[in-house]
Amino acid sequence: MSMTKEKLNLTGWLSIANAFFAIPSIGMSWFLESMGGSGAKLSQIILTVVGVGLFLYIITSLKKLLNGRFNFYDVNIYILLLIWGNIVLAALSLISIGSKRLEGGMGALSIAAVVFFGILSILFATRLLRLPGTLYGLLKPYCYITIGSGVCLITVFLFPIGVIAGAVTDVILGVIFFRAAEEPPSPDEIFKTPIG
Repeated sequence: MSMTKEKLNLTGWLSIANAFFAIPSIGMSWFLESMGGSGAKLSQIILTVVGVGLFLYIITSLKKLLNGRFNFYDVNIYILLLIWGNIVLAALSLISIGSKRLEGGMGALSIAAVVFFGILSILFATRLLRLPGTLYGLLKPYCYITIGSGVCLITVFLFPIGVIAGAVTDVILGVIFFRAAEEPPSPDEIFKTPIG
């Protein structure tokens, strides 16, 4: 299904917003965790839900763009796994916020999930490099920085650098969506779009 110019522009802005949201969000989560109290917990829950919501919208839009405009389906399984990996990470985070008794166990599971998410990011970016064309001139920068972010997540102690690299990939992705919005859809894309 084709994405409209408006949806592509919206996704571009949301991707850039996500880049600027990610880094302070992690810092705020750590700060709120140290504070305790129901207000701090509610704020952590809101940050987690907003972060997951942004990620899900952006990654599913990327899938639609790759499938609809480029007829490229090789990363669909990785996108699906990234979606589920992000949902699992968010669920673990929410469980640890809700229960102090489970916090230690959830911390270990969260580390394992971050490592898994890093591996998925590397596999996704490596496969995306097979895309014919340049993805509006940004395929290699997007993929290489995504791979670097995944490596940082796998090492765990470089997690903060991985988050920063992830924010950079969000900005690049935003520019990709803006460029896609400026380019008219191909005839193949037009004919695949349902009428009505």
